[in-house]
Amino acid sequence: MTDCSLCLYVELFVKYYIYAWLIGLGVWFLLILASKVGSDGNKFKYYAKFGMIYYATQAFATLFAPISLLRPRNPANAGFISAVASRASTLLPITWELRNARILKEAKGAVVMANHQTSMDILGLEILWSIMGDVISIAKKEMLFILPFGPAAWLAGITFINRQNRPSAMKTLEACKRKMVEKGFKMYLYPEGTRYPERGMLPFKKGGFHTAIQAGVPIIPVVFSHMYFIEAKKYIFKPGHVLMNVLEPIPTTGLTKDNLDELIKRTRDAMLAEYERLSAEMEANLVDPKWVRTSRPRFVVYDDDKKTN
Repeated sequence: MTDCSLCLYVELFVKYYIYAWLIGLGVWFLLILASKVGSDGNKFKYYAKFGMIYYATQAFATLFAPISLLRPRNPANAGFISAVASRASTLLPITWELRNARILKEAKGAVVMANHQTSMDILGLEILWSIMGDVISIAKKEMLFILPFGPAAWLAGITFINRQNRPSAMKTLEACKRKMVEKGFKMYLYPEGTRYPERGMLPFKKGGFHTAIQAGVPIIPVVFSHMYFIEAKKYIFKPGHVLMNVLEPIPTTGLTKDNLDELIKRTRDAMLAEYERLSAEMEANLVDPKWVRTSRPRFVVYDDDKKTN
């Protein structure tokens, strides 16, 4: 009788899991259709494209939750989900070019800092995940209570931090520091703290720099070129290309909190200079008809200026 009951539960689980996948794929198909309807400047089309990014991330994290149960809290789960969700860039379509990837591949224990422009940066992180390897991805604790995504993301290995509770936040960061030092994980964060869609960068927050100094791990800046193809005020989201460059690691060994402001300035100055350089390169590309017409793969990686895939 017990065996029969177990079989029934398994059968129901499989049945409704398949239904969930079919519903999820149906919604995904509708978002794709919506992203193709109308002209540039159409709000519906604009939000449908961003909806594809959010939905791909949240839906796949939720649908893969049963798989995450096999190895709960393992960041490799999030890496697998990111690999699947990042394919959304093919349908938008957005293409990506990463330079100096060798730095991210070889680094063991580091705080990776990237500029934050739009929600597209979620897709940027997912694109980079396979290059970085073991990643500590941090989200605000409020997202944990978004059902069913929050618990599914927790199972996948996402780290949630309570920014309103300093002792709790410090405890979370302490665990992250141990992973960086003892296991070679990389913590990925946005030092600006919030999105800035305009040209340039906001002032940097101090939290990530404190963590890097205390852990004694280097800061690795990753700079994304200006996302010229998105104009939020005009509801424009066109096909586009993103240049990403990994800068040389900035060491923190031997630094103390007295060096904090200097470290922040050094990092921000380097990132801002590279941002302007990459954005100027992109602007020059856009006036070249041959470059504009060129068909590109979804993701191109360069190690030491050599194409690897």
